[in-house]
Amino acid sequence: MCLPTKEHLEDILGLQVLATNPLVVDNGGAHSRIFRVRTSRADYVLRMPKGRQGWHTAYLPETVDVGNWFDQRWATSVAHGLSIPAPEIVHSDRERGFVLMKQLPGEYIADYEQWAGCPYDEAEFGVILSRLHSVSVGGYGPVDDAGATYFEGWPDFLAAAAAQLMDACSRRGSIGDDLHALLRRRWYPRLRELALGRAALLHMESLGFANILYDAASRAITGFIDYEDCIGGDPLYEFTWMAYYLGDRDGAGPYFDYAQFEKGYGPLPRDDRAVRLYRAFPYLEKLSWINAGTARADHHREALGQLCRALGADGAGI
Repeated sequence: MCLPTKEHLEDILGLQVLATNPLVVDNGGAHSRIFRVRTSRADYVLRMPKGRQGWHTAYLPETVDVGNWFDQRWATSVAHGLSIPAPEIVHSDRERGFVLMKQLPGEYIADYEQWAGCPYDEAEFGVILSRLHSVSVGGYGPVDDAGATYFEGWPDFLAAAAAQLMDACSRRGSIGDDLHALLRRRWYPRLRELALGRAALLHMESLGFANILYDAASRAITGFIDYEDCIGGDPLYEFTWMAYYLGDRDGAGPYFDYAQFEKGYGPLPRDDRAVRLYRAFPYLEKLSWINAGTARADHHREALGQLCRALGADGAGI
């Protein structure tokens, strides 16, 4: 897809376009080409999606059209209704392959491993996630541009994701045959027991990289972006991924203050059984693409082995 012309953008905006420049995002942003459009009155962001949108869409049935993920208009509209600083879509053109949005203020967040303490207000982040989690989605798994989902039950999504991740790791040699068989025998069947009565809206892209904008002086969150990875599911699943990146909530991590987060979110749900099962997902997802010969990969394989041994032959250890 070609970048829209200056004249086309001016027709859409009704404003003089002064410049269109690539927006360099140091961390993340691989799923789009991004440009800043400067006009005589305000700045806009022009996003040109490239490739598959939303990493959870890899787990969808093959019959689902992944072209249903383009501008995330349903999720961003929901966020706006909850007073979350989400992008405002000005124009979406699927045929020409671009989305035009108002530019949100603030700095793009850096990779969490570069933080010297959390750069944004954890309590405010808690408020934002609490509002999103209060939204009930009609089904489970990836949420498309119209708000539709494609799994009838939470265990159906988990099983589909687990099967694809295990097979991907096995094909590339990042888990051996013995560990693959152990996961299949002891972990995978237990996922069918994780039924939910309500599918909450999970953001799943808010933990670092370029998905939060903030004001460095006040630590206020000025932008909460990238909704293509939203899924309907269990908030504990999102919190388990948060712990993978930012440290366990019961430990003293260097990146994130969970006590402050709970001031905004409220008491975090607890279900040790579910969390133990969810923990395998970040390890498998990383093993599906990181260098299999690294210490990080060794750690993840050992963690998966320990999980399976804790489960026992029939899952009784959970």
